[in-house]
Amino acid sequence: MLGKLLKKDFSSTCRFFIPLLGGYTVAAVLGKILFEIVLSQSQVPYNSTFFDGITIFSIFYLIICIVYLIACYVMTSVFIVYDFYKTMVSDHGYLTHTLPVKTSTLIWSKTLMSAFWHILVNLIIGLSFLLLFVGHLKDVPVMDIFYSFVHAIDFKLNSYSFYTVVNGILELFNGPLMFFACIAIGQLWKNHRIMGAVLSYIGMYVLIQIISTIVLVITGNSSIFTGYMIYATLFSLITTVLFFLVTNYILSNKLNLE
Repeated sequence: MLGKLLKKDFSSTCRFFIPLLGGYTVAAVLGKILFEIVLSQSQVPYNSTFFDGITIFSIFYLIICIVYLIACYVMTSVFIVYDFYKTMVSDHGYLTHTLPVKTSTLIWSKTLMSAFWHILVNLIIGLSFLLLFVGHLKDVPVMDIFYSFVHAIDFKLNSYSFYTVVNGILELFNGPLMFFACIAIGQLWKNHRIMGAVLSYIGMYVLIQIISTIVLVITGNSSIFTGYMIYATLFSLITTVLFFLVTNYILSNKLNLE
């Protein structure tokens, strides 16, 4: 049944993400063309009116692309949260909860679909940067910069990379589940559910930051990239499980769509 839910959620979310990512892809290709034209200025007289105009336009276009890039990340999270709210706790929730599936399966479907779109957004944005610099990477001392960075922060690369990958995977689930848990908690506020969800998120976020800061201070005198990363991994794993359990419990036992 999870497969059918994923197919249904994919179909409904495609309506938003395909235009968003398609628009960004077109913008990235046009940005590459403008980037190459600007670089070719060195081969023509400096006072070329045409290329001066292209340069000015490219600067404004670059600003627009940066805004579009940020919007991709923001709108991805916003739409995931909106889709969960609309289909799980709004009037549309009546239809969703009549499906012959467990609430936990519904939550899993929403979470996995969120992870999928976040991965795809990161992949497309990463490829857009690669496209931009294709043909010019030989002029950038990538490996020298990388090794200098590793040496500067003085940590064990293998250990750090492992925890970074694990935390990255956990974040794909932790992030949306935190929003889902706050929306679920907000349902306990009979007359101010959205406000309850917002206040729950603020309180949860502040609490997490306080705990993280305390741990960072404690581990700061030892190996910050081992002790703190171990804590971050365990903390992320524990909170991910808690967010899921809270969301599942409230939506299974305390949900009131009236």
